[in-house]
Amino acid sequence: MTTPEATTQKPSRPRSERLSATTWLWVVFWLIFLVQPVTSNITAGGGRTAGACILIAGGLLYGVQTTRIMRRMWSGRPLTTTEQSITGLVAMVMTGGMLAAAPLLGQSAFALLPYCVVVLALGSAIKVGATLALSLCAATYALSPSLTGKPLETGLLFAALASGAAAGLGAFSAARGREAEVAREDAALLRVQEERNRMARDLHDILGHSLTVITMKAELAGKLVDLDPAKAKEQIAELEQLSRSALADVRTTVSGYREMSLSGEIARARTALTDAGVRADMPMSVDAVSPDLRELFAWAVREATTNVIRHSGASRCTMTIEPTRLVVADDGRGSDATPGTAAGSGNGLAGLRERAEAVGASVAVDTSDGFRLTVGAPPRNNGETR
Repeated sequence: MTTPEATTQKPSRPRSERLSATTWLWVVFWLIFLVQPVTSNITAGGGRTAGACILIAGGLLYGVQTTRIMRRMWSGRPLTTTEQSITGLVAMVMTGGMLAAAPLLGQSAFALLPYCVVVLALGSAIKVGATLALSLCAATYALSPSLTGKPLETGLLFAALASGAAAGLGAFSAARGREAEVAREDAALLRVQEERNRMARDLHDILGHSLTVITMKAELAGKLVDLDPAKAKEQIAELEQLSRSALADVRTTVSGYREMSLSGEIARARTALTDAGVRADMPMSVDAVSPDLRELFAWAVREATTNVIRHSGASRCTMTIEPTRLVVADDGRGSDATPGTAAGSGNGLAGLRERAEAVGASVAVDTSDGFRLTVGAPPRNNGETR
């Protein structure tokens, strides 16, 4: 059986950091725009060959760094501060090479500009990357006349800005995807935690009541074993039945298929109170109770019975049921009971309040004169006026 705890402890499977063939193709494809500047300058010979080698080195740096960045994006993990610093350093080296090659190659040296911008846009925080990319374009535009004797070609500038915008949008989309995935994981963990809390609450309510009655019957059987062995045997038989019933309740609760029966809880409460020496005045029928409140009232009966037996020291317990209201009262110690129990701050009553809120009902506890538990909801209109 898979438990919520096992679910929370199950390790998540990290995405593979291997790049798909499509991603490799995306990284390599854009290098095609360096082919013409490189080949034409190598063919020209002289100093242009050295400039062409600088372009090749810049293209290789672009390919290596972009691959590293894309691998991190593919694995669903953001770049660390160190990796972003390395990206900035690579972009600076590429930019330095481009500016050094400009006097040798002229405008064709700025074919490396879009690749510098893409590396900055992909490998930096969104605002930082956008600022650096725009600053690089502006600086290149300003330096172009002094380095090449001509203003930066409009086509190269547009290509750099368009490439940077596309890379920035890709990085932004990847970041939002990571945030959405983290939010989904957090929501899943929250649902698991809520289920664990619900199960803990149900087990507390079931075992708290059952073990209280079992303890009381065991004490009674111990007292009767010498005085009235036959009666003691009856109590021991009931102990066995109660323990089996508690075990069945736990199993069905864990399985998630437990249903509370209001009439069954009233019958069990009457028996438990009578065995504890408490006079039980309870209704014989629950037909008038609104259907959507019956399970809540069943839990309330169980919790109230546990409180009466365990804490109140009462001699009489009275229960009244209306279509949308349940009242359980006893003549016990009231505010003198064990702190945190009759005062309404115990775990059982806290769980009961959570169930009441879920169906639009409320729970009130009064300990000024005995113990009085009231569970009520606004009148229901189920096809008729109640």
